Amino acid sequence: MSPTSIKEPEGVAKDAPLVHAIVVSWNGAHLLRDCLRALLAQEAPARVHPVVVDNGSADGTAELLLREFPSVEQLRFEANLGYGRANNQAMRRALDAGADYVALINNDVELEPGWLARLLEAARAQPQAGLFTGTLLLRGGAGLAGVASRVAPKGAASEAEVVNSTGLVVDGFGRVRDRDFEVPLRELSSQSGPVAGVSGAAALLRVQMLREVGLFDPAYFAYYEDADLSLRAAEHGFQSWYVREATARHRFGASFGRGSARQRYLLARGHLRTVGRHQPLLKAAALVVGTVAYRLAVKAPVAILKAQPAIALAELRGAGSGALDALRALAPRIGRRKPDHR
Repeated sequence: MSPTSIKEPEGVAKDAPLVHAIVVSWNGAHLLRDCLRALLAQEAPARVHPVVVDNGSADGTAELLLREFPSVEQLRFEANLGYGRANNQAMRRALDAGADYVALINNDVELEPGWLARLLEAARAQPQAGLFTGTLLLRGGAGLAGVASRVAPKGAASEAEVVNSTGLVVDGFGRVRDRDFEVPLRELSSQSGPVAGVSGAAALLRVQMLREVGLFDPAYFAYYEDADLSLRAAEHGFQSWYVREATARHRFGASFGRGSARQRYLLARGHLRTVGRHQPLLKAAALVVGTVAYRLAVKAPVAILKAQPAIALAELRGAGSGALDALRALAPRIGRRKPDHR
């Protein structure tokens, strides 16, 4: 790891909360300009310390940051550590620096003005909550948003916008989903309040919660680590909280490709590990067996019939690796021990 340091923000009260705003990027130089410009434009009663974690990029990310964003701290790694482990490195530095909050922002997310200020306001008003999220909208052709943006007349963009997430929900099969996914913004009924979990694409985390609960489980390379942290936080008495007015836009699936073999594999593996970690023991065992069988007997063969061999292989690998991860998560629970994520 080779960090570059920056000065503390100027013009902000010394007793204002310190927020380390972390952006993890892997070959995402083409996304960083919009992401960082929106982050640096945030006006909030806080000392904001922006950090980009360069996860072994080979696309000129380091040079771009030095040239165009010299005020942003860089943490550079030689290899791609994955989303969870890379964020953990930056979050440990935030804890050591005495930060009050950590903001996690995907490199394919652009924050709207007021995003950070509104989440900080909610954090002050809801001391029992440890994780905060806002209204995440789909941007740039993702899902129905792309269709809407192409057919909407000029000036009607807000009416055509589509929701990516208003927090996380867990279904009866232990799958974690974005609440209100692809709901038109004009039809959104969810109001600010508690939610099962927050999306790591754009979230504010209370450092006190991280100190008590721990950081991301490094066994998750990408996907489901935000759900796991939210559920662990709930076990420690920290709510996840949704703030409707805090808005950001997400190029959904820009990192791995929506529906790609890599994404399918990581989602399958993350789902099974999370089931093993958080579902009641007997239900977890049944869900793991049933989910593995379904992927082997149904999803993989269907992908072969559709002439998608890479997807079929991803389903098979996800079932196998996920089953092992689920067993690893179940073992300490059976032994009445909990894994250490610090």
